[in-house]
Amino acid sequence: MGWNPVSFDFIPAKFVSSMSLLTAHGEAAGGVNPVTFDWTPAAMILSFLLLVWVLAKFAWGPLMRMMETRRSNVENMLSQAEEDRRQAEQIKREYQEEMQKARQEAQEVIANATKLSETRSAEILAAANEEADKIKKSALVDIERERDKAIADVKNQVADLSVLVAEKIIRQKLDMAGHGQLIDQFIQEVGELQ
Repeated sequence: MGWNPVSFDFIPAKFVSSMSLLTAHGEAAGGVNPVTFDWTPAAMILSFLLLVWVLAKFAWGPLMRMMETRRSNVENMLSQAEEDRRQAEQIKREYQEEMQKARQEAQEVIANATKLSETRSAEILAAANEEADKIKKSALVDIERERDKAIADVKNQVADLSVLVAEKIIRQKLDMAGHGQLIDQFIQEVGELQ
């Protein structure tokens, strides 16, 4: 019999010895023993079933738990990534909305400031025109008053001169020639006062 890599330790020794006797007897008789049985495939099947049983008993549960844990972790990471993506999109939308609002508010502030400056400019211009009108009216009133005062002064001086002339005429009993000279002198004095 040749080398057999499969160990038959689990087969009872009495069964193995009887099988070896049959094998030895068949070879001694000079032929092939029809009762000879090759245990290699059976041992392989039995070893495989034993390996499956050991793996199922000791390794399958932890392996399946590890695979289930890994699957749960992957699902959790995927759902967390999806949630993070949704939150990022929401934040992006809110940021864009806030930026749009800020732009609109800035445009409104600029428009209001422009209107306010135009209104204020018009008010300042109107106030300046009003002040100029007041100054002009006041100057006209002052000029009118000074003119009236000058006219009153001239009238007073003319009256004073008239009284003086009348005095001189009365003092001097003038003749017509002296009278003409007195009138010329009076006209000349009035001309100098103006």
